[in-house]
Amino acid sequence: MRRGTVGALIGTLAHVASAQIDAGALDRQNQLIERQQQELLRLDQERARRAPSTQPGADLRDVRPQVSVPDLGVPCRDIRVVRIDGAEQLPADVLRRIESDFAGRCLGVAELEAALAQITKSYIDLGFITTRAYLPAQDLRTGTLQINVIEGRIEGYRVDGPRDTSVWPRGVFPATPGELLNLRDLEQGIDQINRLASSRAVLDIQPGSRPGDSVVVVKNPSVLPINLYASADNYGTRATGRESASATVSFDSVLGLNEMFSFTRRATVPHDADHDATINAFQFSIPFGYSTFSFDNSQSRYANRLSLPSGATILSSGETTTRSAALDRVVYRDQASRVSLSGRLSTQETESYLGGQFLGIASRKLATADIGVSGFTAMAGGLANARLGYVQGLSEFGALRDAPDLPEDAPHAQFRKLVLDVGFNRRFEIAKQPVLWSSQFSGQHAYDTLYGSQQFLVGGVSTVRGALTSTLSGDDGYLLRNEVSLPWQMPGEGATLGGRVYVAYDFGHVSNRAPGVPSGSLSGVTLGTTLSWKRASLDLFAARALHVPAPLVRESTQFGFRLSVSL
Repeated sequence: MRRGTVGALIGTLAHVASAQIDAGALDRQNQLIERQQQELLRLDQERARRAPSTQPGADLRDVRPQVSVPDLGVPCRDIRVVRIDGAEQLPADVLRRIESDFAGRCLGVAELEAALAQITKSYIDLGFITTRAYLPAQDLRTGTLQINVIEGRIEGYRVDGPRDTSVWPRGVFPATPGELLNLRDLEQGIDQINRLASSRAVLDIQPGSRPGDSVVVVKNPSVLPINLYASADNYGTRATGRESASATVSFDSVLGLNEMFSFTRRATVPHDADHDATINAFQFSIPFGYSTFSFDNSQSRYANRLSLPSGATILSSGETTTRSAALDRVVYRDQASRVSLSGRLSTQETESYLGGQFLGIASRKLATADIGVSGFTAMAGGLANARLGYVQGLSEFGALRDAPDLPEDAPHAQFRKLVLDVGFNRRFEIAKQPVLWSSQFSGQHAYDTLYGSQQFLVGGVSTVRGALTSTLSGDDGYLLRNEVSLPWQMPGEGATLGGRVYVAYDFGHVSNRAPGVPSGSLSGVTLGTTLSWKRASLDLFAARALHVPAPLVRESTQFGFRLSVSL
């Protein structure tokens, strides 16, 4: 048989099959598979890299500067005027307050020390911990009090450690040599260094060669710049295979620019041509003081053999390529809080096939812009975090363009939506037993009908546990996850065996603008335990759906596992 005849026959069979399948339902199912794969990739990458630091900064509120003034020879001196020189960074209202508080009084040693302490403390509260106020040689009998301020500056940086060239101070520390030393700038630099899995950097501030100058020493015992994280789990679905294996290899600052490269591969095991999924991903990030630039690229493929009403089967497959570039910047930080702004440009191109034939109705390219503000703060004995973002669908970068007369209930490529994430974590004790409580809320509100890749998804291990195949996605939605756990440790020879026992409740709800698209609520409960020993960890859990909307069928109890090791 000639090649053209074979191609025509395959095309005819695919056309017949597609006539037996709801094209809209097939498109939604394909997008749901892609969403689930992207979510599993996100979990793999988050576990492989070190989480952003949420450790509080040094608390300077209770720091009391040590100052001393030599004996005046008399109980006090009448001071009519107070002059403060060198205090360029001190707020004007602080200067006015000090001048008014101490001028027109008879000042003794205690009052003079109080004035110096107030100035120095004001600097310390702003993070300028090496700035000091002092009294130069002067004759107080003139009635004028002269106070000089030496604003502490950075003389230079030094890196101590086996890989001293792996840290580029100018790339991680916002302040350069010669600028004022601010503790918050130094904490930012250490956070940037320690975002790399191989780094364990700490700070040491040493005296410089001139009064007020300091040398900032970074002590980093990092040795091997390569990290491997591998895992196996059964978080998949029947459509693409339950069991999967994943591996991420990352390279830390091999160029000496504090950069990070990582490569991730996730695949169904064992390989099954009828129910299979693979993902290959690349990540890159590089810091610039308070800013971090990142680039991501991923390519996922899936295959899912469908049964037709006629009794025949046909293979549904697809491929999605996602690229994004992002810039994050910390705009505020203190001992308890941090606030960041972020912007991201992304493209996602999907190609779908049925019986080997390209499906134009289920293939498209979308482009998005995402801007947001995020932060965390210590409060109520725990740590609260939040992010508010706005996402806009774009028509640039070769993306699909909406038709001028597109119906309101049809998916829009140039869409608008708001996203919100709020979380709270706290540790407390019950009968001297430590207890960890975590609560996370996520929500989305869309102003237009969305394609599946932009909809809110509930169902699966990262959203509503216990609803593995009974998943829902919608234009609008919200998710609430609550978890209480009891951590434990068992000391052993050479290593400690630890873990936690946890119970969780998840609830999610979605709604859609388009008629006939499933909406509703899902809820589920989970009981699980984790074990960790050296660099290996195991998570075992049983989850059961409590509620699923009709016509979905509530699944039986789901048993899940995840085994991981980092090297």
